[in-house]
Amino acid sequence: MKKISHTSWNLRKSHSMIVRTGAHCPINGLWQPVDSSAEPLFVFEGSIMPTHDGGTAEWLLVDAKRRVAEGAIW
Repeated sequence: MKKISHTSWNLRKSHSMIVRTGAHCPINGLWQPVDSSAEPLFVFEGSIMPTHDGGTAEWLLVDAKRRVAEGAIW
């Protein structure tokens, strides 16, 4: 698996996680374009963040799915 660079994502004052199109996803979860009312999209950790409406977007993490000690995903 490719190492994920933390320089491609941003933590804002509200502790929201934002990642740009083309960067590797830092965590499993539901992501939604920042300036859009589009439905959230599930993206797996390590995947490339997708485009939105045919162009680049900043994606906001709206619901994280973290792994627990037993290996399950919540």
